[in-house]
Parts: sequence; structure tokens; C-alpha cells
Amino acid sequence: MGKFCNKTIVIGRLGNDPEFDNTKKMPVSHFTLCNSTINNGHEEVMWHRIVCCGNQAVLCRDNLHKGDLCCIEGTVDKKQYELNGEHKVSMSIVAERITFLSARKRENK
Repeated sequence: MGKFCNKTIVIGRLGNDPEFDNTKKMPVSHFTLCNSTINNGHEEVMWHRIVCCGNQAVLCRDNLHKGDLCCIEGTVDKKQYELNGEHKVSMSIVAERITFLSARKRENK
């Protein structure tokens, strides 16, 4: 089988503030991103799980908040696991590049 490219780009708004974990070898943050498309005259909303590692995780923790608009470029990651004897599949996008698109300033609280 030949090599294929696993690359995706999504633009959307954060569904929650990034959750930050600094207990492993490298900092990790994860959040959900929402975007939509129009299909046959109906809006279809899609939620994406985003995972950021290293310095990007820290930048996301410090700069992104629920409702912010951003562009994520990365790879799709698929994990399979068992939960209560049931086979589960989890899909996420591992960010390689993040562009912050919201221009609003935040007050220090």
C-alpha cells in the first residue's frame, strides 16, 4: 500500500476553554471546535476534538477561550479502546499549526 497524506484544516469556534494537562512528559491541552456547512439547504453542525502538545498547548491555554475563532491545521488521530466490554472509537485532530483569528482583547481578572 502506498503512502497517503493525513492532513486536515478546520476553522471554527471553541466550544469550551482549553483543558490543560502538565502532568506528562509534555504539556497537552484539548478543546472542542465547532463549525458548520450547508447541505441541501440545511445547516449541519460538526464538533471536532482538538489536541495540542508542547508550546502550542501553553499558547492555547493562555490565549484561547470559549467562543474564540481559530484555524487548526493537523492530522486526524483515531484511537480504539474497550469500555465496559464495548468497543469504542475516538477521533481527534492533533494540531500542528494554530492560527488565532479572534481579535477581541481580554481584561485581566
